[in-house]
Amino acid sequence: MARFDIFRNPNPRAAHTLYLDVQSDLVTTATRWCIPLRHATAGQPVMQRAQSTLMVDGEAFVLDAPNVLAVPGHLLRQPVRKLAEAEQAVVEACIEFMLRGY
Repeated sequence: MARFDIFRNPNPRAAHTLYLDVQSDLVTTATRWCIPLRHATAGQPVMQRAQSTLMVDGEAFVLDAPNVLAVPGHLLRQPVRKLAEAEQAVVEACIEFMLRGY
């Protein structure tokens, strides 16, 4: 697993179906910092600067940075894809906003 990889959530009943790993590869722990991704719904508000929309396999997902999680590494088994550089910059901006407010 690596930073900016997207993984399927193995719990089919969970509200967030995907995890985005945002932890530095230099830090090795039993858990990984992940941002949950949930299906975007028409009319659903998105918190400006703290959340964003990502496309995964042709579907829109909300990057839910305010609800960052520590996910056990053994749950991150089903990789979907890695974010492109432009997408990584958007994610980093959302994280920065959550940490510093700008």
